[in-house]
Amino acid sequence: LAYPGEGALELRGSLDCWACAVLVTLQNLLVGALNLLLAGFVFGLILLPAGVLLGFGFLCHSKFLNTQEHYCTNHLYDSAAVGLLVVGFTLLVPLLVLALAAYCRLARRLQLSYCLVPYSKAIYKNLPASRYHSVGCCGCCSQDLDAAGEKVWV
Repeated sequence: LAYPGEGALELRGSLDCWACAVLVTLQNLLVGALNLLLAGFVFGLILLPAGVLLGFGFLCHSKFLNTQEHYCTNHLYDSAAVGLLVVGFTLLVPLLVLALAAYCRLARRLQLSYCLVPYSKAIYKNLPASRYHSVGCCGCCSQDLDAAGEKVWV
């Protein structure tokens, strides 16, 4: 199947196809690992305030850990620890939404979906990039929404 301006697709040999499939798998695993590191960094940075509040709330409440640290016994009693827990859990959902929006915007800005290579690249020798970048794994990542005149708020 050939498109205008492109050469005919040519199948790889069995050994070449196998070796290329291994390389495509390694590249996709590396991109996935980098994607997880980026997500972990963004979520960890944005969820840090809620984590600190929940950590001190659980650490200083007498029903949970009952530690005798100087900051717990001097400043935080059970009612203050409950307040920290309530505020921490209240902040958790909005900060999760904010972290997900920040990660999606960063992933779209960095065009991480273009780094994933489909396995059809391992089967065919001269598969042009336009054939697999236009399809994409998620339709929103492969389109430039700002160029189409639409505003993206995420």
